[in-house]
Amino acid sequence: MKNKSFRFLWVGQVFANLGDIFYVVGLISLIYALTGSAFYMSLLPFTTTMFRFISNLFAPLVIDRFPLKQILVQSQWLKTLLLILLVCYLFIFEQPMILLISICIALISLLDGVAAPVSSSLTPLLVPKEDWIKANGFLSVLTQGVSLTGWSLGAILLAITDSSFIILLTVILYALSAVCMMHINLAIEKDSEESVQSTRWDSFKSGWVAIYHAPPIRLVIVSDFITSIASGIWIAAVLYVYVEDQLHRGEEWWGYLNTGHFLGMIVGGILTLRFASQMEKHSQTYIIFGLFVDALLTFLFGVTSLPLLSLLITVIHGFPQQIREIAFTKVIQDHATEKMLAKVYSSWNVVINFTFALSVLLLGYITEAYGVKTTFTFASLLIFIAFSLFLVRKNDLVSLPFVRNNDVD
Repeated sequence: MKNKSFRFLWVGQVFANLGDIFYVVGLISLIYALTGSAFYMSLLPFTTTMFRFISNLFAPLVIDRFPLKQILVQSQWLKTLLLILLVCYLFIFEQPMILLISICIALISLLDGVAAPVSSSLTPLLVPKEDWIKANGFLSVLTQGVSLTGWSLGAILLAITDSSFIILLTVILYALSAVCMMHINLAIEKDSEESVQSTRWDSFKSGWVAIYHAPPIRLVIVSDFITSIASGIWIAAVLYVYVEDQLHRGEEWWGYLNTGHFLGMIVGGILTLRFASQMEKHSQTYIIFGLFVDALLTFLFGVTSLPLLSLLITVIHGFPQQIREIAFTKVIQDHATEKMLAKVYSSWNVVINFTFALSVLLLGYITEAYGVKTTFTFASLLIFIAFSLFLVRKNDLVSLPFVRNNDVD
């Protein structure tokens, strides 16, 4: 909080994250009003995920050629400009074309795919190393807090205004975010001779090569891939079936469970701030403990049919999951530097986006074919595999202190 540049970073991220939520709320409402089609509404998350995936793949090419701050600021301004054009288009034409709206969504997603890993990589550049855990926990609490309140606020605004107003409000939030990012003070970024002379292929593969040559990062990425498949249990398609078939309750319980999960994540982040020094010294222990408890709670959640118990498990489940994710972030920050860190985050985001698409299809099929209880049992087994992997390979976390740019040629 005392670091001025870090303050501009997190305030800018709050504006951007809140804007992202309002953007989705406004566009879903707009698309439904224009088409009345659930299929067209589903195109929004599909388009967003696919184009972020593509952008994450090619983000290292941009990261190698422009300063990190410039990428972050200009991408945010370009997102703002695209939304301004969209708002003008909506006001001018009474029957806007879905194709043009989809193109705007795709372009914004491309910009997000480049900006997200850059934003994530700035914390180690702005905060002393001994405060990384605290900073990561603080940012995580903010992110979950914005998610918890943003959707409810967006729904309220949609009820009293309309989609055009919400998209216009998103423009303002994006512009405020860009202004904050402009005030971040980074040390002068100088590309090494190797980076300047690197080919496009070298840039494209550099993040993946860094992951391959760093056992701690590789272990985290593989574990996160496994647990991300399991995390698909929290999508609406699975939870709706769980609430109806397992708990025998109405749709409002889906909202209760989601809220409980977010609250657990927030409390987990606050606990991280409280015990940051212990996590700094024993991060691998916290990761292993978090994975084990996560697997156990997921299994218990899947087999219980008591609504209040399921809600309690959902809240508690947020603790180990949040602590584990913050520890994962710390491991990656410890073993990559500066622009290489941004490229590693870019590759990590590729894995996350690919896994999201995979988990939605896989867990949706398992739920329909074998029942929701089997889905949660399968998810808990996946998390237990990640736990076993970390238990066996925990010594990898102390090898290779850094990945330098000239180590990945």
